[in-house]
Amino acid sequence: MFAIFKRELRSYFTSLVGYVVIGVMLAFTGLYYSANCLVYGTSDFSTVLYSTTLVMLFLLPALTMRSFADERRNKTDQLLLTSPVSVWGIVLGKFFAMAAVFALPCAVDAVMIFILWALGGTVSALLANLAGLLCYFLLGCAAIALCEFLSGLTENQIIAAVAGFSALLLAYLMPSLRSMFNAGSAVA
Repeated sequence: MFAIFKRELRSYFTSLVGYVVIGVMLAFTGLYYSANCLVYGTSDFSTVLYSTTLVMLFLLPALTMRSFADERRNKTDQLLLTSPVSVWGIVLGKFFAMAAVFALPCAVDAVMIFILWALGGTVSALLANLAGLLCYFLLGCAAIALCEFLSGLTENQIIAAVAGFSALLLAYLMPSLRSMFNAGSAVA
């Protein structure tokens, strides 16, 4: 599993995919951080995380689209499946590599949270912001798992990215869709 992890992590940084995902995530986080926290003087980092959730819906399918779809298209999945690593090891190695790429912008977000604390935030605000960042990271890991599953269903990377974005957008809009279809609402 560790060999799969190293190979996948190296592949994200030999191509531009890892750099683009990290750069775009940090650009939007920095923009919302400076606009919401520094300009208005609030120590609530959850507004920054909520604002960048929509950006995450676009970037994580782009990160995961090639995980299994590219292996199938290049016919290297047979080589991978005959390696001495179990199927769970292959899946978890790829998942942990994608989660590590996503963890890098989250680590920079933690630095931003500590800067807010150093500028006069309270300890309770620091703990609430760190808990929000943990929830954001776990949400990203769940999105990575879903998109990795959808990448395993097809051999076309574009179809994997569109399917991942569609599934994540549907999950993101689920509360709004649920309120549209309440049992007690009737159109007269």
